[in-house]
Amino acid sequence: MIRLLRRVHRDQAGISLSELLVAVSVSMVILVAVGGFFTATLRAGATNTSSDQNARYASVVMNSVTRYVHAASLLPKSDGSYAAAVTEAAPTRLTFYAYINLDGSGTDNPVQIRYSLNAAKKVVLDQWDGTASNGFWTFPSTAQAPTRSMVIGGPVASPTGGAPMFEYLGADGSPLPAQNDGTISTTQLGNVRAVRVNLELGSTVSGAAGNTTIQNTLYLFNVVYGTSNGGTP
Repeated sequence: MIRLLRRVHRDQAGISLSELLVAVSVSMVILVAVGGFFTATLRAGATNTSSDQNARYASVVMNSVTRYVHAASLLPKSDGSYAAAVTEAAPTRLTFYAYINLDGSGTDNPVQIRYSLNAAKKVVLDQWDGTASNGFWTFPSTAQAPTRSMVIGGPVASPTGGAPMFEYLGADGSPLPAQNDGTISTTQLGNVRAVRVNLELGSTVSGAAGNTTIQNTLYLFNVVYGTSNGGTP
C-alpha cells in the first residue's frame, strides 16, 4: 500500500523547474516574433498611407506649376521690345509672367507668378496683378506683398538626389550656366526655354520613408523654343 501511495504521489508531482524554463523560453520566442511582425505590419501600413497622401499632394503641386509655366510669356513693352518671360530663376524660387484667364472672361490678362519655399519648406504660390496703360502692363516689385498668396503643398526636400527643385534649360535642352548661388544671371533669363521640376514631397529630409518624388520638364510654349534669345511669341 505504501509503495502504491508513493507511486501516485510521483505521478501528481507536476512539471519540473527545467521544464518550466523551457516552456517560458519558447513562449518568449513566439511572443517576440509575433510582436515584431505586428510592429512591422503597422509601420508598413503607416508608410503606405503616408506615401499615398504625399503622392496626391505632389500631384497637386506639379499640376499647379505645370499650368502656369506652360502659360509663361514674354511681356510686350511700350518701346516695341519684350521683357523676358522669366524674371527670377533660383534653385527653389521661380518668378515669371504668364497670360492666364482667371475669371472666365474672353481676355487673358498677364499676371506675375512666383513659386518658392517658405520657412517650413512648403511650396507657396504668389501672384501679382498688373496695371494696364495704353495696352501695356506693368507690375509691382516682388518685394511688395502679392495680390494673392497660398500654400499649395509640402513640406519639400530640396535638393533631392543632388538636384535643385528648379533647373533651367536653354534652347538646346542643356542646363543654363548658374552663378555661385545657383541662380541664373539676369543676362541669361531671356534664354530660359524650359524648367525641369524636381519635386520630393513629404519631408524636409531627402530619401525619408513615405516621400514621393516626381520630375517633369515644362516647356515655355509661348516663348519661341529653339532660339537662343527672346522673340515675339
